[in-house]
Amino acid sequence: MLKQLGFSVPSTSLLLILFAGLPAYAATDSGAVLAVSPGRMEFYPTYNAVGIEVSYSGDDDGDAKASFVWRIAGEEKWRNGVDMTFDRQRRLVWASIWPLDQGQSVEVKVTLNDPATPVAKPLEGKVTTRKMALAPAAGATAYHVSPDGDDASPGSKDKPFKTLKKASSVVKAGDIVYALSGVYREGNLFANVVGAEGRPIIFAAAEGHKPVIDGSGDVPKGSEWKDVGGGVFAADFTPSTGYAGYVAQDGKRMYLYRSVDALKADEYKVRRSWFYDSAARVLYVRTGDESSPKDHAYSVALYERGLDLSDSKHVVVRCFEIRHFGDAAVTFRRATEGCTVVDNVIHNAPAGLALRDTARDNAFWRNEVYEDGLVDFSWNAVKASEYARQGVTGHAGRGTSVCYNTIRGFFDGISPVSWQHPDELELNRDFDIMYNIIYNTGDDGIEVDGGGVNMRIYANRLRNVFSAISLAPIERGPVYCTRNDMTYFVLNFKLNVGDCTSLGWTYCYHNSAYCLTTGTLYGGTAISFPPIDSIPIAHKVFENNAFLCDGLGVRYGYDDYMIDYNCYYAVPGGAGPRFTWSVKGASDVLARTTYETIEAFAKATGREVHGIAADPEFRSAPGAGETPRVDYGPAPVADYPMAKDASEGDLSLKPASPCIDCGVVIRGINEDFKGKAPDMGAFEYDAPETPGKK
Repeated sequence: MLKQLGFSVPSTSLLLILFAGLPAYAATDSGAVLAVSPGRMEFYPTYNAVGIEVSYSGDDDGDAKASFVWRIAGEEKWRNGVDMTFDRQRRLVWASIWPLDQGQSVEVKVTLNDPATPVAKPLEGKVTTRKMALAPAAGATAYHVSPDGDDASPGSKDKPFKTLKKASSVVKAGDIVYALSGVYREGNLFANVVGAEGRPIIFAAAEGHKPVIDGSGDVPKGSEWKDVGGGVFAADFTPSTGYAGYVAQDGKRMYLYRSVDALKADEYKVRRSWFYDSAARVLYVRTGDESSPKDHAYSVALYERGLDLSDSKHVVVRCFEIRHFGDAAVTFRRATEGCTVVDNVIHNAPAGLALRDTARDNAFWRNEVYEDGLVDFSWNAVKASEYARQGVTGHAGRGTSVCYNTIRGFFDGISPVSWQHPDELELNRDFDIMYNIIYNTGDDGIEVDGGGVNMRIYANRLRNVFSAISLAPIERGPVYCTRNDMTYFVLNFKLNVGDCTSLGWTYCYHNSAYCLTTGTLYGGTAISFPPIDSIPIAHKVFENNAFLCDGLGVRYGYDDYMIDYNCYYAVPGGAGPRFTWSVKGASDVLARTTYETIEAFAKATGREVHGIAADPEFRSAPGAGETPRVDYGPAPVADYPMAKDASEGDLSLKPASPCIDCGVVIRGINEDFKGKAPDMGAFEYDAPETPGKK
């Protein structure tokens, strides 16, 4: 029936669509329909959240309002939902519920009304979050693989297959493949492998075993190299697959130049670099120091991808080490659906996970993803490169979940971008970025440029990142950034770049941040907007955040931003906080003014009337102010002190913090606060545990 009405209903999403009665309202003399009429309500569950969409008609005067309440099934008390976001161009209303647990059922009531509508009747529905299936189904066939096996064998425990590719060709829904210890020299695995909902096909390390999927060919130490001048050496290399797409020197990424001449010129003065001449079958390298390549070992990627889950459905891959691939270690692309990559160690690939096309309902959880050596290259060098450089990158369809991962050493940590595609609502929609640990990144810790619909960035820990969260631009929304804690070098919230409109609603509530530098180009800014004459930007909300910054608390603000109830203070040795804001004068000419105090800023702009300039009294944030710099372009990130792990720094509040009980109550966000009022920052004082379920 739903398909006959023109709705696509994916089986794995537990999609629920409810219809409301559509009363007929008379139009005005001008033909405008003032009253709002609700259409359908759609739920889209992920593992940790539920997205809500309600269509409507009428409301030609644009004064309709919407709200919802929800509760866990079986509870008596209803909870307020977050403020709902109107897309009046498309006649849609959006909202989210988060964080939730797997397999959790919630009941929802949504009400639309406006002055021209009679007493509104709520839309009611129930939805259950998805639950991850990681165990083999009852009656499943178990296969085994070993690098010492034989693909002509039956794949039993005693007579295992040799390759994962062979195993993937025989499995059926519900089956499991156990991989024994050893190195599997394979790549581009698991495309077009189709399990079933509740009966996934599982590829997993056998208990006590450590299988490695390695896509490289080796040039070992002591190999013959020819000095071709300019500090460059050459060696004959014929890849068995005909492909050479990535090179590591002693386990560290090398910088890819696109010709021998460029390699010799070494414009970016990088510390290791390479080029492969596929026609001549010659590998060229520059070691980056005075040593000979004979003193180093090289791993050359012979496959584009490690796990290429193109068009696969309901596949689980867990507990492998995956390394040395030329495009990405893992890809969800084309019609990948319902696949889970969990508990793996992933390294030495331009991207850890690449999202492509409209792959949907896939999960990337609890993986350790790192790239050694990339931080040795300057910001300008990496930005000029055509190479991928992200832990997670690309865009995907609905229901993608990137949670509980540890990601380090990339240029960008998690970067699901979709800019310049505002009308492709499927991209990065109902997308969760939660509970991740991200550190030592050369640019953005989390980059969601372009944004998405119902994108939720929650309870992530970012350490030693150049810029923490990039929202440049947000074209659609709603995007929610809540309960994240961050230490950064230059920009905390970055909205100041982009070449298209940034009119999507963005809600940044209860985040904590600590600048690690002083004297940077942008002054260690907490919130950096674009100049108002740069790109159209509006609908950005910042409340209940706590910032220790250097120089600017707010940069390039304007009247279309809602900023209040935030705490600002200067890091040790830093200046400020100061605030720059553009206001219209009597002749409607914009004038940008810098305010030296939050009191002057509030009086002139009406922003931060309830904000405070005081030390938030974080429990600890080591390293603040210890790495002064006056530039950001030429320097490699490695010139900053590198975090050994992300455990340092506790941005919860001390007992004397002025942020305690100084926040504002935000519907659906913090109504369970302790004390007299919500606290500013990511952590409610004396909360029994860190926000989120660890």
